Amino acid sequence: MASRVLSLGGIAATALLGALGFAAPAAAGGGCYGSSCYKLVTTPPVYGTVEESYVTRPERTFSRVIPAEYDTVVEKVMVQPERRIARRIPAQYQTVSEKVLIAPATRRWEVSRDAYGQTTGCWVDVPAQYGYQQRTVEVSPASVEYDVVPAVYGQRSRRVMVRATQVVHETIPAEYATRQRQVLVSPGSQQWARARY
Repeated sequence: MASRVLSLGGIAATALLGALGFAAPAAAGGGCYGSSCYKLVTTPPVYGTVEESYVTRPERTFSRVIPAEYDTVVEKVMVQPERRIARRIPAQYQTVSEKVLIAPATRRWEVSRDAYGQTTGCWVDVPAQYGYQQRTVEVSPASVEYDVVPAVYGQRSRRVMVRATQVVHETIPAEYATRQRQVLVSPGSQQWARARY
């Protein structure tokens, strides 16, 4: 491979010298000497090291069901509603006495004889005559009164839902790691340089 490179270099040098108008001197053993000689210089490629992150475990999401929560509450309930019971009160009566006119006042003519045996006549006033009679009167009429029987209450227990069923999503973030790798910084090159002997 080295001999092939040298041969290519010799051909190129000869061509370059011919283009410049110089005659290539005869060189022993196929070499090139003098200030008009060039050699092929090879520059190797340059590599560098870079750090990069990569995913070792991707992000994951889990769903978790939280069941509903219940509790027991005690509440007041009506067992029997309020009632009104009618109560009849009979009428009240009383016996009273009252003065009544039996006969009104009158005036009558009376004829009599006096002590001498003579007949005389005169008007006599007869006063009115009163008497008493009893009667029953209503003191208070019949009525209806209502007795209120209050409502009856009791207690009962029942189960109520305090919190509904929930679905909780939990996300576990991805995990990363760092690794190094080589990258090409500059590629290698080849160029002709003047040979120094």
